[in-house]
Amino acid sequence: MALLGVAGTFLYQALANSLVYFILPSEYASAPESYSGRIRLGGLVEKGTLTFDSDALQLAFDITDSVQSFPVRYGGAPPELLRENTGVVVVGSFEDGTFMGDEVLVKHTEVYEPAEGEEIDLDELKEALR
Repeated sequence: MALLGVAGTFLYQALANSLVYFILPSEYASAPESYSGRIRLGGLVEKGTLTFDSDALQLAFDITDSVQSFPVRYGGAPPELLRENTGVVVVGSFEDGTFMGDEVLVKHTEVYEPAEGEEIDLDELKEALR
């Protein structure tokens, strides 16, 4: 019984330390002390805030949920689908009111649309998906 108790304690601690909460900017703003460490901050890339310094590989934008906004900084190349007013989830932590991300995930649709003016070859598409 004692062995199960010790194993349960270790399992609980391992899971508690590996949790990464998903929150919105307004949730963080209402209780920042509740979210120390790594979190997933989700929202939209605020219009007019997206910049990328290709020399320093620094991506900057503000993330918003239409209630609260926070600046985001990310060191690395931006994902191809990153645009203003698109949904993003950034993994990282807050430092002095700025969210320092180490991973940027872009929400996208699962609907495939060919480039304008191109026909879809269904047999070729099926073969490519196998």
